[in-house]
Amino acid sequence: MIASAPGKVIIFGEHAVVYGRHALVSAIDLRCYVKAEKHDNIVIESQLGKTGLDFNLHPYVSYAIKRFSEIKPLKGVYIKIWSDIPIASGLGSSSAVTVSVLKALDLLFETDLSKEEIFEIARKVELDVQGIGSGIDPFISTFGGTWLIPERKKIDCDVDFTVINTGKKSVTSEMVRKVAELREKYRDVVESIFDAIDYVAIRGASALNNPEDLSFLIKVNHLLLKALGVSCSEIDDVIKKLEEIGVPAKITGAGGGGCVLALGKVDLDNYDCFKVSLNAEGVREEKLK
Repeated sequence: MIASAPGKVIIFGEHAVVYGRHALVSAIDLRCYVKAEKHDNIVIESQLGKTGLDFNLHPYVSYAIKRFSEIKPLKGVYIKIWSDIPIASGLGSSSAVTVSVLKALDLLFETDLSKEEIFEIARKVELDVQGIGSGIDPFISTFGGTWLIPERKKIDCDVDFTVINTGKKSVTSEMVRKVAELREKYRDVVESIFDAIDYVAIRGASALNNPEDLSFLIKVNHLLLKALGVSCSEIDDVIKKLEEIGVPAKITGAGGGGCVLALGKVDLDNYDCFKVSLNAEGVREEKLK
């Protein structure tokens, strides 16, 4: 059985959404694919290597198998993973593989899980690995589309964005912990930054058809994220180059590396640039080829 799930871009709201504020997020047309077959042992194969249950090399996949086995005990399964989504890029590769694994296991073992049930398990996996998280990545990988979170309001979005990979890895758990530590030290200041990001996300959800407002909000959101300490020199370099050609851009995802989200169709020399389509379909079964 083969299943796939999309990656994502956070248009507005990174980090603040972990603390109950709003975020605008969309599934993109880069997908992770998982093939599941019955096997005597548990085997996980990906571009990272071939292992059994391995909570260091394959943490999300291993916890997904562990959580699924609470519903349907299994002695063995062969999991093969391939993906369009760059790893540690801020584009939701971890949740896409988690949700794809759960759907492939659901198909293989005929557990007939609903999308809501798959999301709930994937949310537990996110917390198993990271300790803290907003749940938006597993949500968007499961349901697809474009949403204003936390109220799950579906948004019409027909905007061109380009994702630019800085080339530096983004480790979500590290960035989430970094912001949590900053909040612990400067709670009143950081909560005010979260509130400002919240206003940006709410306003942004209704500004998608207004290029002037959208450009302004993208710039503001990036500066607020930078104030939280989740930018880096590689991100700053990309943002500066885009500003020089008049393109508004911001961190997308946890930051500390990973990708930048730029408004419009952009090519930047010496960087991997992805013209992404939003509103991608959520988790689904793929036909055997």
